[in-house]
Parts: sequence; structure tokens; C-alpha cells
Amino acid sequence: MSEMPRFRFWVRRSPGEGAVYAIRFEVEGGKGLLRVARPGVLVDPPARESGFEERLTSAQVRASRFLHVWDSGRKRQGYVLSRLTDPVLGSLPPTSWEELHVVSDGGFCWLVPGGPEELDASAIVPIEVTAATTITDLPSIDVSAADELDELDDEPVSEEVPAPAPVVAEQLGVPLEEPDPAEVLSESSLMVFGRATNLVRYLRREKARDRHQLAELQAELDRLRRLLDESQRRETELRTRVAQYQRRLKARESALQK
Repeated sequence: MSEMPRFRFWVRRSPGEGAVYAIRFEVEGGKGLLRVARPGVLVDPPARESGFEERLTSAQVRASRFLHVWDSGRKRQGYVLSRLTDPVLGSLPPTSWEELHVVSDGGFCWLVPGGPEELDASAIVPIEVTAATTITDLPSIDVSAADELDELDDEPVSEEVPAPAPVVAEQLGVPLEEPDPAEVLSESSLMVFGRATNLVRYLRREKARDRHQLAELQAELDRLRRLLDESQRRETELRTRVAQYQRRLKARESALQK
């Protein structure tokens, strides 16, 4: 596996309240894709070597995601900013760029301010994908155990990332390492549980993203409905005034004829 190229990520807080935050990135190898939660924007921007977004609220910063792509798009690693809470963002020095660093835990990667931390190669396993990969080729997977695993969120998660399931790995083009027979016999139940947990976490993240997009669409729909109601109310008001002026005009014409 080739060494993961480096990138840099910053956040800045301007004086004031509301949409006072800005984020930017620079990639030394490959490209980066910055997904920012903006109302009405459902299309991801193109991958590029550097990017910049401004006038963001703290909620938009936390909902943003950064995707690092390299090796001609065959390898990628995602990072989230959900740990940038209001107290953390509020403590940033104003008008200066604060560089964020990577913190990995259980296969998830966050961008947080503070001292730099080296990437753990055992916890960050980039995914290799092929050009012919399509989600529709995957067989149906029973995820009925997803609701039963919700109670595991509060328990500590192991730093080790479980290997991908054979069926999913075959479809994604991820090479499977030959396991040690002794380890398979002694840890087979743990491996199966780890793979199921990893799959449920992936589906849970996609579900959260779909809910976020649905909420944005619902908010936009509510806004358009309010505008429609306001326009209809205004139309009724104007029609009433036109009718009043027409009656007044007819009355004056009748008075002039007499």
C-alpha cells in the first residue's frame, strides 16, 4: 500500500455571531472534496487541490465532510468535523486561521484543533475502488440487526478496524489478506460481529445523511409554501382593492351622467 499523501485543513472565526466561520484545505497529493451543508445545494462540488468556503454557521461547519482522494481516484479517506462544538469554535482566536489535525478512533477520522497527531495506519484503511464498481451490483444484505445494535453506541469502540466482509470486498475490488487459520478458529465469532458492526455503522451514516438532505428539502418546501400563501394573500388583497376602485369609478360615472 502506497503512503497516504498529506493534506492541510483550517478553520477561521470572524468577529460577530451567526455565519462567521470559514474553512479551507490544501492537498499535497491527490485532490480533496469538501461537502458543506447549504440549503438547496444537493450536488457535491468537484474534487480539487484546494478549496474555500465562508459564511458558515457552527452547525454547517459540524455537518461538513472532507473527502481526500488520491492514486487516480482509486483510494479515498473521509473526515468529519462533528467534534467542532460551539464551545470549541467559540474558543478559536478571531480573524486567524486555526489548523486542524486528524484524530482517529475505531476507523472514524475527525478533524479537530490542537496539537498534530500522526495518522494511525492500522486505524485508517483507504478503500480501493474500480471504475466498474456500482452499488447496484451488491447482493441484498439483511440489516434487521441494525436496530438491535443501537444500544452499542455508548460502549467504547476498539481501535482496530475489522476486515471487510468477503461479499462486499469482492464487489468493491478490495483485496482480502489470507487469514491465519489459528486466528480464524479462535476469533471467528469476533470477526463476524466486527464486520456486522462495521456494516451497520456505514448504513447508519448513510441514513443520517439521507435524513439531513430530507430535512433540507422539507425546509425548502415549507419556505416555498409560505411564499405561495403570501402571494395568494396578496393577490386576494389586490383583487379586493381593484373591485373597490371599479365600483367607485362606476358610481362617479353615473353621477356625471345625471
